[in-house]
Amino acid sequence: MSVQQRARLRHERDIQGQAIEGGRLQWLVDRELGAEHVMSYRLTLEPDSSETHVHAGAEEVLYVLEGTGEVRVEAATQAVGPGRAVFVPDGSEHSYVNTGDAPLVLVGAMAPPIDPDDIRPAMPRLDLAGLTSSEIDEATVRPTMMEESRVTPTLMGERSFRVLVNPEVGCRQMTQFTGVIPTGRAPLHAHPHEEAVYILAGSGRLWIEDAPVGELRPGSVVFFPIGVRHTLENTGQEDMKVLGAFSPAGSPEAKLPPAR
Repeated sequence: MSVQQRARLRHERDIQGQAIEGGRLQWLVDRELGAEHVMSYRLTLEPDSSETHVHAGAEEVLYVLEGTGEVRVEAATQAVGPGRAVFVPDGSEHSYVNTGDAPLVLVGAMAPPIDPDDIRPAMPRLDLAGLTSSEIDEATVRPTMMEESRVTPTLMGERSFRVLVNPEVGCRQMTQFTGVIPTGRAPLHAHPHEEAVYILAGSGRLWIEDAPVGELRPGSVVFFPIGVRHTLENTGQEDMKVLGAFSPAGSPEAKLPPAR
């Protein structure tokens, strides 16, 4: 089976990170893993640190795991904390700023995947009244922020999910959601999209086809290519919670018909 066709299970602590000014970046899912539609990362920023950059050709969504800070997109600013998600439009200059006393930890995704070398630092923004970016119409750029607790969950059997970012808020390439999985195992299924899943809480087991392939715990990362049949089993007593991002955009409920 080629790299493009394989589901992958990784654990955050085993993924090599790279030092950036004031923090650490880990690529959880990227082209080297076989991703063709979506890539994901984990970013940790120390107190009083910020990271400003720009990239063309990919939309970005992020979710705050820990800490407090700000996400700045061109001239707009959003205060963020745990359980908040932000959509960053393609090509916009943006910053992550840690305003708290503890590390600011984010898990984000980008679609379509780009070469990390194409992500370039941007100069900190100057407050120049009356002047706008020559590339971005700032009147139309807003870092759409979603508060997870304010999103009504959608039931999917015994499971549920909350869609945080999708085309309804301007993100054309992907959908970001959180999901809750009770104890037990759902039937095998496959999606018409490529998906990156990050385990937020709980413990469980990943199944590919009819075989268990590994244990799940907070910080586990799973990459699902289009059409790979899988399920996540919750083997614990508490709910398992996941963060997912997939592309092409759509509904977490979308499934391919069973193979004949």
